[in-house]
Amino acid sequence: MPGPKLSGEQIQRFKSQMVDSATPVRFLYRGQCLDIVTGDLQAKGINVIYQRHYWNFTAATAREIAKALGTDVRAVLSE
Repeated sequence: MPGPKLSGEQIQRFKSQMVDSATPVRFLYRGQCLDIVTGDLQAKGINVIYQRHYWNFTAATAREIAKALGTDVRAVLSE
């Protein structure tokens, strides 16, 4: 079963908020890494190095994306 995904309108809005340099972020849905565009989920428990990361969102934008996707989604910022 796929996870939540952004609508076309939301994708355009968040694309306009992308920046050149930011902290990598991944989005987790019930413990699985989530592709925010397609809703595809990666296998639970895979190494973080293989999980999908997004590189061009600020922390504030990442939290806004997670909120738009629902209460079960959280943004995890890498350090």
